Amino acid sequence: MQEHADGCHVTDTDGNTYIDYALGYGPLLLGHTPGPVLDAVRRALDLGLRTGGVTAGEAELAERVAECVPSAEVTTFLSSGTEAVQLALRIARSETARTRVVKFRGHYHGWADSMHVANAPGSDDPTTTGQDPLAAENVILLDWGDLKALNETLDDTIAAVITEPAAVNAGCFEPEPGFLEGLRRATTANGTMLIFDEIITGFRLGLGGAQGRYGVNPDLTVLGKALGAGLPISAVTGSRAAMRPVASGRMLHRGTYNGNPLSVASGNACLKQLANSADVLYPRMEAQVTRLAAGIREAAERLAAPVHVNHVGTCLQVFVSPSPVERLTDTIGLDKEAVLELSGLLVERGVMTLPRGLMYLSVEHTEADIDDTIWAFESALDAFTHGTTN
Repeated sequence: MQEHADGCHVTDTDGNTYIDYALGYGPLLLGHTPGPVLDAVRRALDLGLRTGGVTAGEAELAERVAECVPSAEVTTFLSSGTEAVQLALRIARSETARTRVVKFRGHYHGWADSMHVANAPGSDDPTTTGQDPLAAENVILLDWGDLKALNETLDDTIAAVITEPAAVNAGCFEPEPGFLEGLRRATTANGTMLIFDEIITGFRLGLGGAQGRYGVNPDLTVLGKALGAGLPISAVTGSRAAMRPVASGRMLHRGTYNGNPLSVASGNACLKQLANSADVLYPRMEAQVTRLAAGIREAAERLAAPVHVNHVGTCLQVFVSPSPVERLTDTIGLDKEAVLELSGLLVERGVMTLPRGLMYLSVEHTEADIDDTIWAFESALDAFTHGTTN
């Protein structure tokens, strides 16, 4: 049980301290205790918890998003990624007067019934019990990277194509060369909106997110996680044309906590810090991820451990597999229990990952943290493979 956290370290109730790569499931790009963010939230608290109207902070944050994200012109704020995805789909349906949506297998777009399908490798079914089996009637499932199938599917009933531009959630997969460009061409030609779900990749793969990294602009972008530096906030942003249904007021999207002042204050402080230091912070974190991945691969090869890693930007995924996991389809049939076992061995050695092997870096991780993490992996892989206890 966790008691407190500071920087990139978490301490449990027994006094044990861990290097944290879970980072609250990804939002803590600035670490657990970023001074400028905490100061901004304290100042916001002094102004009152909540008003019923739009605050100056929201306008400031929308401007900061527009300065960072290439496709952003108009932005609206919500509380969670699931809400933001649903709003983006509603905007697309309103603007195109169409209903159906294309989703790619293995991509996660929140837990709402219509999108919470085809998340388990090899299955197109709802992801959990209790889902409405009819909610996804207007969702078409395709394999990520298959432009031929997409072009054969697109017609005048398709309102939107939604995708993670880099499939971090499924295992840190980068798009194949030309795929995002092909999506952009196909959707434009068909009058279909292209939605990038950048809940994870936004501000984490660079100040401009995945679209800045790959040079492809969608019509709508969904943001969250790192945007709030640990407080709950999400956003839908896009071109003025794409955001017309919201800006004109013809389409409603209500929410008591939309534009929550505390989260907005956190977002402004976070983006200000990232923008001021982007040229230093992102290259350093990517170099650390690259070094960490190389250290894990070297240890796995030396110990004959069936472990492989993928990494993109500041994210890294550990797989237990006899061969490299290069595509989403390669995740079908992988041993989830083995990854859980390895994650447990890492915790025993002072390193916290997400139980499924996904790791995020923060600006607070140091070279010494990377050294200690590589040592922990070497020891954990030895125990995992040979049953040793060192």
